[in-house]
Amino acid sequence: MKRFFALCILLPSMDSVALHHNAAAQTVLDNSAQKAPPFVKATLKSLTTRFSNAHPKFRNLVVHTNSDKKQIVCGQVSLSENKTPAEESFLSFGAAEDSEQPVVYEARTIPTTLDTREANQWINHGADLEELEELGCVPEGSYRQYGDNLNKVLQDRKTSATR
Repeated sequence: MKRFFALCILLPSMDSVALHHNAAAQTVLDNSAQKAPPFVKATLKSLTTRFSNAHPKFRNLVVHTNSDKKQIVCGQVSLSENKTPAEESFLSFGAAEDSEQPVVYEARTIPTTLDTREANQWINHGADLEELEELGCVPEGSYRQYGDNLNKVLQDRKTSATR
């Protein structure tokens, strides 16, 4: 009887503690995480924690080794609420075995005209693409193409401003 009474008191309080510890599960849509090294699972967990409100979904996970013999994971993550996210909702990401945070790059089209106050924001946005290129997660030349497009828009802005 005493045990029953103790359980009646403890269980409700344990339930309130459990509410504060949400479990974060990774969803890999294409089974590309099979036999993944521990650092890949840690990377996915890090991204799941980072985007905890969106319940991220992963695909196209690939692991390769860089010249320093460190493992690199590349893949795509969607923050869409849909069970089967649209193709355009996926963002490229990458992480090195010894990195602190994975790099996530959202491919956004550079507008045809930019206010000069927005230039730094677009330059900083391209830095993530540069880092993914260095990791080998996006094709070589992606960052250069991004920079060329950004410079063209900024040049057009300067030319238009002087007319």
